[in-house]
Amino acid sequence: MKNFDFLKEIPALSRLYSFCNAAEEGLNSDPITSAINSRRALENLVEVTAYLKDIVFARRANLLTKLKDEDFVDFIDDEGTLSAMHYVRMAGNVAVHQNRATKAEALLSLENIYNAVGFVFSKIGVIASYPNFDKNLIPQGPPAAINTDSTTAISPGERETPIAHTPAVTILPHSSSISEAETRKLYIDMMLREAGWDVLDEENDIQPLKAGIEIELPGMPNASGVGYADYVLFGANGLPLAVIEAKKTAVDPSVGKQQAILYADLLEKKYGRRPVIYYTNGLTTHIIDGLGYPYRKIFAFHTADDLERLIQKRSRGRINDVTVKNEITNREYQKRAIKSVCESFNNNKRKALLVMATGTGKTRVAISLSEVLMRNRWIKNVLFLADRTALVNQAKKNFVKFLPGETVTAISDNSDTRSLDSRITLSTYQTMINFVDTEHRDFSVGRFDLIFVDEAHRSIFGKYRAIFSYFDSLVVGLTATPRDEIARNTYEFFEVESGEPTSHYEYEEAVADGFLVPYIPIKRGTYILENGIKYKDLSEEEKEQLEKVFDYEAEESGSEYPERNIDESEIFRYIFNINTVDKVLQDLMENGQKVSGGEKIGKTIIFAYNHKHAQLIVDRFNELYAGTYGTDFCALIDNTVNYGQTLIDNFGERSRFPQIAVSVDMLDTGVDVPDILNLVFFKIVKSKIKFEQMLGRGTRKSEDIFGPRMDKQKFYVFDWCRNFEFFDINPNGEAERPSKSLTESLFDLRADLAYGLQAYEYQSDEFAKSLHDEIKATLFKQVSSLSDAFISVREKWDTVSKFKNKDNWQALSILDIYSLKHDISPLVARSVNDEYAQRFDALNLMIELSLVDPQVRSSRQQSKLITIARDLRDLASIPQVLERMDVINEVLSPSFLEDITLKRVERVRIQLRDLVKYLAGNRRKTFTIDIEDTVTEGGEIEDTFRMSHTYGERVMDYLMANINSPVLQKIQNLEKITGDDISELQRILWEELGSREEYNAFVGHRECGNHVAVFIRSMIGIDRKAAMEKFSSFLDETTTLTSEQEEYLKDIITYVCQNGDITGEIITNRAPFSEYNWAEVYGSKMQYIGQFVRIIHQAIAA
Repeated sequence: MKNFDFLKEIPALSRLYSFCNAAEEGLNSDPITSAINSRRALENLVEVTAYLKDIVFARRANLLTKLKDEDFVDFIDDEGTLSAMHYVRMAGNVAVHQNRATKAEALLSLENIYNAVGFVFSKIGVIASYPNFDKNLIPQGPPAAINTDSTTAISPGERETPIAHTPAVTILPHSSSISEAETRKLYIDMMLREAGWDVLDEENDIQPLKAGIEIELPGMPNASGVGYADYVLFGANGLPLAVIEAKKTAVDPSVGKQQAILYADLLEKKYGRRPVIYYTNGLTTHIIDGLGYPYRKIFAFHTADDLERLIQKRSRGRINDVTVKNEITNREYQKRAIKSVCESFNNNKRKALLVMATGTGKTRVAISLSEVLMRNRWIKNVLFLADRTALVNQAKKNFVKFLPGETVTAISDNSDTRSLDSRITLSTYQTMINFVDTEHRDFSVGRFDLIFVDEAHRSIFGKYRAIFSYFDSLVVGLTATPRDEIARNTYEFFEVESGEPTSHYEYEEAVADGFLVPYIPIKRGTYILENGIKYKDLSEEEKEQLEKVFDYEAEESGSEYPERNIDESEIFRYIFNINTVDKVLQDLMENGQKVSGGEKIGKTIIFAYNHKHAQLIVDRFNELYAGTYGTDFCALIDNTVNYGQTLIDNFGERSRFPQIAVSVDMLDTGVDVPDILNLVFFKIVKSKIKFEQMLGRGTRKSEDIFGPRMDKQKFYVFDWCRNFEFFDINPNGEAERPSKSLTESLFDLRADLAYGLQAYEYQSDEFAKSLHDEIKATLFKQVSSLSDAFISVREKWDTVSKFKNKDNWQALSILDIYSLKHDISPLVARSVNDEYAQRFDALNLMIELSLVDPQVRSSRQQSKLITIARDLRDLASIPQVLERMDVINEVLSPSFLEDITLKRVERVRIQLRDLVKYLAGNRRKTFTIDIEDTVTEGGEIEDTFRMSHTYGERVMDYLMANINSPVLQKIQNLEKITGDDISELQRILWEELGSREEYNAFVGHRECGNHVAVFIRSMIGIDRKAAMEKFSSFLDETTTLTSEQEEYLKDIITYVCQNGDITGEIITNRAPFSEYNWAEVYGSKMQYIGQFVRIIHQAIAA
């Protein structure tokens, strides 16, 4: 018996129990790992608590931030418990980063996590009580079995790094009475047949391309000296391709790992070839492929062809030839990215993450990397995934262009000409998931050697995760999202440290290097957008327009509706004002960047709130400007437009219209139009990632756009809705809840309601009891219908198997509900039935849940129900509606809400759900009005030179106005300056712009002191393109540098940009350089560091 055994019998807490148990079992033998596992247990405890209590943390919140979250602190409401949690957190931090934890510290951490777990789950009601912590129960032996299936990262927000070197504990599956023979039949044989293997019936029968069972293997170190391999998969030549060791579902599959290795040893000795190793309990399967990778989890077996290729890969060497073809990728950062991935793969990593700004050539890097890996005989078959068909087709053109010798196909759901045997396959996630989550799969688990994941930050989780669970492949993620905006679990998926992708090249760096163009934010606004419409301020004619709105609202509510002001949040959602649209368009046409000698506005995207808003913008443009530019000049592009892709294609061509695209979502991401000169944000955006993606539409360079040798230098961003201001105040944007399908929402509501109806007061009520039974029967039917062939189901196979057993539905615990909502709900098949009826179900189930759970509020749903009933009453001419008029009138009676009961609400749900479809298209009316608006300009298009009063302002104005002067150009370009240059700068700074005293006061304690060239370089930076050229020339002389060595040198350049200069003393003794492992990274090449630093420093040394 051990302290945490009270968690052992709660399947939903298996992960928490695993961490706690490992911390306890390892205390005496390894206090450091014990402290780390206690911290992991705390992470899991906080996550489970947040889910159960509906606490929403910020998207990138670290553990410290979560523990200080106001809602979390309010729930715990116990200083002692919070202090205990903080101790566990800090002890774990020290154990990770300082590799230090005494036995006493680890013991205190263990006792604190014990008390925190007991406190939380007794408060929630999961357990009635828990015993006092007993030190005598702590095992004295070695720690529990561990593996590396998953790691928990400690956030960099706490100056921490992932615990990559510390293995996570084994998570045992939910216990079951299934025998080993049943496990084989139910799970393993099925998966073998899926992979094309015939499982022979006779033991020790060996046949080519068959799965033999109980294969006799002499030489095992047991009493009989003979072992019997559960399965051996033989190739066409009679040689073994793989061996499988099977255990029953209740046994951790790692128990059979060593046994499988011994069988592989004997097979290798007998046949001269080592087979691939699998060990499994049916629900969980691991593979050891012999390529030097750690064992990994898989969800299906390989085909015979897959295994042959896998074994052939053992003869491959390291990726030594990283020569990149310049016709594909010729930029330093692209080559660095490719080199970094190759080095990562050489170091036995199977995943890599590349962060590259929009427009810097992610697709080209993917093509070039494919070419390098093919040339080194590391890969043959490639899969490229993107989230839009247009992106897939665009990528296909580039693959065909740059790899003409390879077969390339882009597959889609309705394509008749697709080839599934091409070397390079491109697909959307939506299409590929249908090839994976299906009863019969066209692609085997080992079909692809390399998978590219475009916009990886949003594609590897949720409904598409099964793609990456199924394919056993190298994976390279591509994303334009800045490093600090990428969620921690994305970094964990790609097995890199948080904030440290395999390679990165972001927008600011690309602009500085001249590969992308900067944006000029232009703050705009109108009185109505910012303040709404004040009724008392209107003219009589304008008031008449609003009175039509008030008449409608009075009719809707069934009572007199008073005159009111229109809130700004209602503009372009409920009230659409013509004059506001006109003001925005007029400002764009007057102040936007123009082409054709200033005769027409450049390519422009206007981001609109919704379809009606977008249509109004197009209509008003045609009203104002069609006489000059024609009706094709401005076009609506959203999902209501037929053949919208042709409009997008035309928009992307310089010589074709539309010139202005008004978009609702379709042009937010993935559109490559270099000629875009203006973006107009006519909508509020709360997601930081989405906002940056929308800005990315304008960052690409465009040659000769204003005429011969007159290239695009910038683009304008007209912000009418204070988006820049919002992100200044809220740098991370608003936390986003994961979106749920209607089917998931209904499943979750029924699960919560089933749990609530288990209480005695409802079980003793005949109607409530029958409702309880009916809901559980519905849920059980949905779970029972889940196909074991689906990879998404296999990811949660243990939980699915549990709830396919009807006995486990008798008394659901709150943690069962957690499992149902967290693990099962996303798997349930989407319904194709009446959507309107299902939405009506959800509305009524929420009302029912509020009657059972006092913490749930349903006032909004109750009001909506009354509105639906009122609207149905107006459709009495429809026979089906008239037939149910008694129920409709019951809902509209004053007594309905006064005496609302489960029985009444359920009756309404059943009787009216099939009628709601008649209200389709009967949405709330909107109004288009024309009320005079006023533009409130919040900023100039570009800053102009102005007389300044402070010394700092005078210096900045001088530098901006004279940036192209010979001396400043020398400083920026790292060219050698003379003593005369320095004397002239001193005169300007100490005499012309102010006094020596003003200079000293402004410089303060900066290290530049009286060295004016260093001061100026710290103000204007250095031209990164020039610096990169010197950097590249430096590398040309030392071509054997690794990507890590190159990154160190790039950090030196960044430091100079920020501080003005660098010396050997700074490299040796100052952070961050003093923390770098220079000797380990550079070895005998340490002298190159000094050479590079001297080149930079001597450029301004007179």
